[in-house]
Amino acid sequence: MKRIIVFLSIIVAIILLLAIFDIGEFLTLSELKAHKDQLQSLVNENRVISGFLFFLGYVIATSISIPGALIFTLSAGALFGLVTGTIIVSFASSIGAFLAFIIARFFLHDFVQNKYADRLKNINDRVEKEGAYYLLFLRLVPAFPFVLVNLTMALTSIRPLTYYWVSQLGMFPATVVYVNAGTQLASIESPEDILSPSVLLAFILLGILPLLTKHFVNMLHKNRVYKGYNKPKHFEYNTVVIGGGSAGLVAAYTTSTLQGKVALIEQAKMGGDCLNTGCVPSKSILRSAKFVRDIEHYKDFGLTDAEFYFDFKNIIDRVRQKISIIEPKDSVERYTELGVECKQGEAILKSPWEVEVNGKTLSTKNIIIATGGEPAVLHIEGINDVPYYTTDNVWAINELPQKLLIIGAGVIGCELGQAFARLGADVHIVNNTSSVLAKEDREAASLVEKSLIKDGINLYHEYKIHSLEQQGDSYLMKGVQRDKSIDIDFSHLLIAIGRKPNLQGVDTLDLETDDRGRLSINEYLQTNYPNIYACGDVASATQYTHSASHQAWYAAFNALFHPIKKFKCKMDNIPRAVFTDPEITGIGISEEQAIAQNIPYDSTTFSMDEIDRAITDNATEGFIKVITPKNSDKILGVCIVGEHASELIAEFVLAKTHGLGLNKILQTIHIYPTRSEINRMVAGKWRRSRLTENTVNLLKKYQSWRLGG
Repeated sequence: MKRIIVFLSIIVAIILLLAIFDIGEFLTLSELKAHKDQLQSLVNENRVISGFLFFLGYVIATSISIPGALIFTLSAGALFGLVTGTIIVSFASSIGAFLAFIIARFFLHDFVQNKYADRLKNINDRVEKEGAYYLLFLRLVPAFPFVLVNLTMALTSIRPLTYYWVSQLGMFPATVVYVNAGTQLASIESPEDILSPSVLLAFILLGILPLLTKHFVNMLHKNRVYKGYNKPKHFEYNTVVIGGGSAGLVAAYTTSTLQGKVALIEQAKMGGDCLNTGCVPSKSILRSAKFVRDIEHYKDFGLTDAEFYFDFKNIIDRVRQKISIIEPKDSVERYTELGVECKQGEAILKSPWEVEVNGKTLSTKNIIIATGGEPAVLHIEGINDVPYYTTDNVWAINELPQKLLIIGAGVIGCELGQAFARLGADVHIVNNTSSVLAKEDREAASLVEKSLIKDGINLYHEYKIHSLEQQGDSYLMKGVQRDKSIDIDFSHLLIAIGRKPNLQGVDTLDLETDDRGRLSINEYLQTNYPNIYACGDVASATQYTHSASHQAWYAAFNALFHPIKKFKCKMDNIPRAVFTDPEITGIGISEEQAIAQNIPYDSTTFSMDEIDRAITDNATEGFIKVITPKNSDKILGVCIVGEHASELIAEFVLAKTHGLGLNKILQTIHIYPTRSEINRMVAGKWRRSRLTENTVNLLKKYQSWRLGG
């Protein structure tokens, strides 16, 4: 804020200086023509010194944005001629513009970027990718005031060096025109004589040059990536989708719905990880574990006594049964009825338009890669000597593990650790960070950690694994926790350190990847091959089923209708959830992220134990926290902790996606008694916090006056 005040003070001082000394009177065409002969004689006496002083004056005037750049430029032509004048003005104007850019960035950039960080994110992303083209367009068209260009671009994230060289290049054509006009000063009566309709049209056409250049660069890029491949003259399919998981199924169904001929290739089971090894089985076992936990706390529900017995194999059978019930929705039969050609086998990319499966090559206009991910595995000593499980094969266990060791305290580790612990296993979780669920809100993660400990789980934070080895009938992990050697014996090992993209069969082409090994895609979900798209875990940082489905629709549509029509796939309102007990769910930024990004914010929290329905259900553990900008009801982020929190977040997903604030949620009727009332309650608490002491006192006086007081 201090920088803003200083900047405004400088602007006021410049305006006063111009007014007091009436500098604007001297920077006119008539004044230049009247004093041209005197100025010319001074220049002729010493062209070097005159040229340097003129150059310096031009830089100073431009850097502090004094009006009159046109007169300065005409003067250069009139006094120094076309060649020398062009050289002087070209460098002086670029350096002056650069200094104006630096001054504006120093005083205004941080304030604007911090205050409007969320609104400027997309602009910054575009500037990062296309800022040079955009600036070149502005510089080539003199209709855009250069002073405003300097100020506007300073507020973005464009690099200073890029700003300088693009300005130097972009202003050169206009510089030549104006300097040349200055050499014909006697015939000029007004600026309109310089910028005739034909000249303006030429500049506009020149301004389109960067866009044409970009199109040309894209054509060169296409020619480069497709070099060496022969594009078929005819195609069997509009789109071939590789992968039958969440993303692949939605992409294939959408393509068929839009009347495209589509083939779907799946190597293993239809439904992918979510159905077979991820969401469905994990939520099934979690429900059984919660039921066991509720029975154990029978007294909390008014029961005098309760006994129960279970066989772990029956619980695993129930998990498999739930998979089999849902399985038909993702089956070959169903998708065949929907118009999708389903093929079982490994897909191998042979070219940008050809996919081989079972020895047969399919030709296709577009390819959508939706091969998903696979469990990541640690590379530590002894890993190949010890049998271990991942989410891919843990569901093959038919007997309850006696002592289960889990590596990783992320979503998978916490969910499955809690499930097995509640079913009677001795669970130990080792973690290389300082807490569980490191990416979640700290208060929320702390509540889950307390719940895990209450369920009997032993947590080892900041634990560094050295080796694994067999020891008799059991196994041993050796490691160090905070400089103290701690060895842990176990009967079963589950590795839950996250997932990595599965590129099997698609790595035959030189598809670009990021530093995490994911396929690199643009905002339209295109890879470096424009007709090859990617969606879901193979390309996305948000590895959720719902985000994969979201991307898949855009990939399918863009593949069919590009370049006639295409949509950008926005990923800034993707909700997330951890299905522990209590659950954690959220959208947008956390409080820790707001602090890290220097965003001025308000945090409003409402406790679950104040909700009547939560009290009746013995589910009072948890809270809701909403992050809003200072003095605004706009939703930046939400975190909800509690039973069924994942059901409560939907209202905030809708609100944030469509720009609705807390006031709208407060005005929405919620059924009583339901847990969803907490959404309205937190909005009400935020509203009450806006009542300042002065406002309250004013209301008191007003109501007292209404009573005749």
